[in-house]
Amino acid sequence: MRENADGTGVMTRSPLLSRLSFAPLALLLLGAGACDALNYTADFADNSLFYADVPFVTKAPGDRPVFVAPIHDAREGTVLPLHDRGFPIRYGTDEFWERPVPEMFSEVLVRQLEDSEMFPAVLDHADPEALVLKPTLMLFTVGAKEGISGSMTFAEVGLRVEVFGPVGADGERPRWHDHVYGNRQVSEMQVNPVSPYRLIGRALQLTMSKTLSGLDGSNVARSDVPVEAVEPALASPRPAAASARLR
Repeated sequence: MRENADGTGVMTRSPLLSRLSFAPLALLLLGAGACDALNYTADFADNSLFYADVPFVTKAPGDRPVFVAPIHDAREGTVLPLHDRGFPIRYGTDEFWERPVPEMFSEVLVRQLEDSEMFPAVLDHADPEALVLKPTLMLFTVGAKEGISGSMTFAEVGLRVEVFGPVGADGERPRWHDHVYGNRQVSEMQVNPVSPYRLIGRALQLTMSKTLSGLDGSNVARSDVPVEAVEPALASPRPAAASARLR
């Protein structure tokens, strides 16, 4: 992240800020139970201590298969504040994770779509008769804001989901769904606040729940329900620390 004269920072892909330091991973997580029963791998797609799948199953399975395109990482260039009322705001980096965030996020998204039973199949190629779901990662931010009485941790996830229908007579795919889903988690101001890497798991859960509910309610998976083309959603949600003052 490079700092601007106005006290904001522009996010670059690697790294954000390297100054955010947290306790060892064993203390960041639940820290309960026998050590040999816990998985300390920093992989939210494969470690339920970071992320547990949302138990969402549709009540009306659709008949349109879907292809999930590779996730586009649009976080680079996001402006994040480095200070708030004179107190520093520090951010975590993707280097904390065992694998690239987009790779893990895509794995979670595909798995949740399969488990939802919303679509008869999640394909590995874009069949002309199938839907195409295009995910864009807008936000995946963790950090802490210092204060007089301690610090406050936060995490935010933002995911744009576009769904395109089958190829029409004109050779084009109509856009049937375009929405940005997200959630922000903030801790209390404490001497030892909860790790933001635990908060990001909760933010991801709620984002995924909203995504699945939104797709289910849009009826894009059901050929017997009319679907109209929609206008594009906003290109980006507001960044966590910039969208509201951390109190």
